[in-house]
Amino acid sequence: MTGDSPRTIGLTRPDGANDGLASALSTLLPDARLINWPLLTFAPIPEQQKARAAIAQITTGDWAIFVSPRAVRFAHELHDLTTLPAIHWAAVGETTTAAIQSLFSDPPQVHHPSTTQDSEGLLANLPIKAMREHTVWLFRGQTGRETLADTLRQNGITVIPVPVYQRSCAPTPDALLAPPTTWVITSPESLRCLRQLADTVEAAEERRRLLHCNLVVINARTEARARALGFTGAIVRAEAPDDAALARACAVFKQD
Repeated sequence: MTGDSPRTIGLTRPDGANDGLASALSTLLPDARLINWPLLTFAPIPEQQKARAAIAQITTGDWAIFVSPRAVRFAHELHDLTTLPAIHWAAVGETTTAAIQSLFSDPPQVHHPSTTQDSEGLLANLPIKAMREHTVWLFRGQTGRETLADTLRQNGITVIPVPVYQRSCAPTPDALLAPPTTWVITSPESLRCLRQLADTVEAAEERRRLLHCNLVVINARTEARARALGFTGAIVRAEAPDDAALARACAVFKQD
């Protein structure tokens, strides 16, 4: 897209999680108009007692795997994670690793991906054979990918999912009349909400523009998800999921 108007970039993480990205974008693209537009909202799991009961069963030597910083936060609200017995920790991504370690005065070792920041990356860096001797407690949302749990089970490992939060599409903000032309998508689930937003637009041309927007994504899985949902615009995959890399990916797009 080219023209004289300033580029508009939608920051789609939940409220309070876009500050670092906004700062990186303001430095790299000072003329860009940034719109804080969360696509997802999160809340504690309704069945909290069931989750607490599961956490109480964790024993020494078990594994606790967290799929996101959000899983760490909601689990810690249910039960002080620093009081768990001596266990093995694992996280899907560096930011989730940091969330776990921030809870401790003496941070534990956390197994995390060394390649792609997703379930596949974590699986490539786990001691699968050693894990068969212990239970794996998988902290996650009420819904989500089953790749991690299924693969571990296929390797003879006992996996018990522990849902600690639920997600839903956030309410449409008043800025719908002037939506971003570039969206930063850090969660594949956000794409469902963006597609749902497009489907609510009555004017066919406005709906087409939303589906033909620019997308910045963090991995091939999210890119494939976007295409499957009918997004036809340009997609740039950030080289990493951190704020600086996401800002650089946004800069690839010309001014709107």
